[in-house]
Amino acid sequence: MANEIHLDYASGNTIYAVVRNAAGQVWYPAGAAFESWGNSGHNADNYDIALTGKGGSRYVGNFPANIPAGRYTVQMFLRAGANPADSDELIGGARIIWTGSAELTCERILANKAVQNKATGAIDYYDDDGQTIILTHTPTDGESSITRTPSS
Repeated sequence: MANEIHLDYASGNTIYAVVRNAAGQVWYPAGAAFESWGNSGHNADNYDIALTGKGGSRYVGNFPANIPAGRYTVQMFLRAGANPADSDELIGGARIIWTGSAELTCERILANKAVQNKATGAIDYYDDDGQTIILTHTPTDGESSITRTPSS
């Protein structure tokens, strides 16, 4: 996929993003791993994901495809100097649920195929390709309620 990271901000600036996991660690692209900010002397210049200006105050960038499936926070920074720096201003943030290959959105779930296994009750929601399962719900029902448990 592409352009999962997006930000509306005044045109003519240099914007970059960093990705954090639930533990607050930051994605280190060169090492393809999450680490504590500043590990091994790393700084913003080691963690940045470039965003491209698309005109009309719109910036976009690609979420790193090699990040494992999960829930992440994306922080966007205004680059003040020649390179990303720890002192750059935080100007935006977003949350992404990542399937391991694409962002999981309501539109993806609602617009694509869903199949329920009648024996188990599990409902598999498929990606755009119609083959890859991106989410499974397993409803269970009792006398007065139905509970849905997502797999991820």
